[in-house]
Amino acid sequence: MEFKRAASWGFQYYLHVKIKVISIAAAVMLLVSLMPQTAGAASAPKIKRYTVTMTKAHLPVAPNNGTDDYRCFLLDPKVTQDSIIRSIQFIPQKKNYVHHAIIFRVTDADLAEGIKADNNGAGWPCFGGTGLGGMLSTFISSPWLSSWAPGRGKDVAPAGYGTPFKKGERFVLQVHYNLLAANGGKIETDQSKIVMETIAAKGATVKQLEVELFPAPVELACPPGVTGPLCDRRQSLIDLAARTSTTSAFEATGINALCGQDPFRPTASLTSRCDKVINRSFNVIAAAPHMHLLGRSLKLTLNPGTSDEKTILNVTNYNFDDQSSTVLKKPIAVKAGDTIRVECTFDPTLRQKIPQLKSLAPRYITWGEGSSDEMCLGVIAATKR
Repeated sequence: MEFKRAASWGFQYYLHVKIKVISIAAAVMLLVSLMPQTAGAASAPKIKRYTVTMTKAHLPVAPNNGTDDYRCFLLDPKVTQDSIIRSIQFIPQKKNYVHHAIIFRVTDADLAEGIKADNNGAGWPCFGGTGLGGMLSTFISSPWLSSWAPGRGKDVAPAGYGTPFKKGERFVLQVHYNLLAANGGKIETDQSKIVMETIAAKGATVKQLEVELFPAPVELACPPGVTGPLCDRRQSLIDLAARTSTTSAFEATGINALCGQDPFRPTASLTSRCDKVINRSFNVIAAAPHMHLLGRSLKLTLNPGTSDEKTILNVTNYNFDDQSSTVLKKPIAVKAGDTIRVECTFDPTLRQKIPQLKSLAPRYITWGEGSSDEMCLGVIAATKR
């Protein structure tokens, strides 16, 4: 789709984008867990272990001369009883170019669509969310269970917390393959797996963890002295849509609109910021950052600039290879009407230095799902109050 024409109805698409933003993570985001890691998880009797591997090995292929492949696979762990997830782990077969993975739950409403899309284990392309249930209901009908990014291992629920999983439910595993990171440029097949430990739901009393996402726009101009056709923002967005998905340009535009920037003429900056007014009450249990290779720092703040200000997370030296979540020493109470701010800083000059990126054409960098694009995403795990 030619972006200029698409932009003319961009605000008619606003509500679609607003909900789609939540499924970026897809981005993002990826890359952080619904259930934070902790060594203090309570032991539970009669733990049942389920292991499920991708049905077929997948050979990653990037669309339209891109460098990223987002692929979804329907997996059946064959859970035999209503359960509570105590731990869950994504185990990548090809660690070098698996950028991140997200494990979604598939409900009965979307199961038939998922079986068809999966094509007997071949999977389907899925930039953004799973795509099941339509764009507007992807996250509602296929909620997160867990995620993996470099630096993460097994996700273990803290004592007293967990996530229900019903008998017969299935996963959608979304894997982001970063082909820039393939050893020697050689792409091989991947057949990753998921290992899950559960206890019986009957008789169990736990608090359910939920994920909350806090994105901010990314607008990084080419550094001084660096030039090229894609240093023009409009041309960069057109290229982004071609090598990832047509909705990617709308995501970048929509996040700007949600965060108070002019969606079509935003101001380039090395700092990203967005304030989100909270509409319900919850307790923050853990938090984690997600950016890509140009990220330097990420901070989450409750009620910034007020007497009630509290720091939720402050990562001053972001490392893409360690995106582990931080379990808070004490849960932070958030109430309806509070504000949570996410702030990120970036260094676009790293694009000319990092081996994976320096061979690519210079570009104006926006929010995007490719490894050569960027994200500013704070993620928290919380319980309802």
